Amino acid sequence: MDLLCEEFLIREIQERYPNDAILSEERGGEVSPTGRTWLLDPVDGTANFSRSNPIFCACISIVEGQEVKHAAVAAPRLGDVYYASSGGGAFRDSGGETSPLRVGEAEKLEDAFVGADVTFLSAGNNPHKEGLLEVFRHCWQLRSLGSAGIRGAWLAAGYIDVSIGTRHTLWDYAPTTLLVSEAGGRVTDLAGHPWTYNSDSLLATTGNALHEEVLKIIAKG
Repeated sequence: MDLLCEEFLIREIQERYPNDAILSEERGGEVSPTGRTWLLDPVDGTANFSRSNPIFCACISIVEGQEVKHAAVAAPRLGDVYYASSGGGAFRDSGGETSPLRVGEAEKLEDAFVGADVTFLSAGNNPHKEGLLEVFRHCWQLRSLGSAGIRGAWLAAGYIDVSIGTRHTLWDYAPTTLLVSEAGGRVTDLAGHPWTYNSDSLLATTGNALHEEVLKIIAKG
């Protein structure tokens, strides 16, 4: 299903925008150094999908230079499409109705829902492992959704307050960076540096106070 969805998306994009570059999870590709690039994850949350869990989505982003210009997260089994354009705000279409997105109001980790999907069986060499464990210990509740795209969309919608990613999967994280930023939140990597295509991690939160608290705990760990 991953491959079929990817073939469909690539075909439709190439028919309409033949000069654009495409980087997708299964097929690969590269980011254009001068033009426009589409980042695709046709089925984000494949493990959920394989078990008939409805928390999966398609992630699509359009980038130019180091900037994410447009992004969409479509969750078909949930009936939601989240989307944003740089400088144009973030929105959700659900049941034929469109509503603007806004991050939640949590300013302290003790009041925050933290979303993360961390496999500790293979995290032995992760420099942030102990710091992340401390974040989990200090937060109000932890949410493991199994889909980075939905996790970022739900942060933008105010359903959770922190999203943590520990891998280099730019096709999953690019939508989060734009959705959360346009919804009033903040996005960096786990070291506090601006998120880029080369980042090996992601931290997205409701805003500066909560963000700095999480970064401080991770750094101490």
